[in-house]
Amino acid sequence: MRVEDGWIDYNGHLNMAYHNVLFDRAVDEAYELLDIGHDYLATGCSTFTAEVHVRYLRELHAGDPVRVTFQLLGYDQKRLHYFEQLFHATEGWVSATSEN
Repeated sequence: MRVEDGWIDYNGHLNMAYHNVLFDRAVDEAYELLDIGHDYLATGCSTFTAEVHVRYLRELHAGDPVRVTFQLLGYDQKRLHYFEQLFHATEGWVSATSEN
């Protein structure tokens, strides 16, 4: 993924709300791999987020390439607990983390 121009705040950095957009896009991909994505919704079931803890560690700018990792920490019949990291894709440093 790449940081879009319209996501930049008045300080010239990625607006905090768009960190969550990037994390959420990665969750969509992970949910497909876990078989709780689009086809799961068609069964009448769904998921929702009950709690999120985001840490903003380093600023991203317009055009920066990014990648997100997803680590499933635990689960049961009703809950998923996972951790994501948002990286600058070419320089390798962590910009933000999200625990859900």
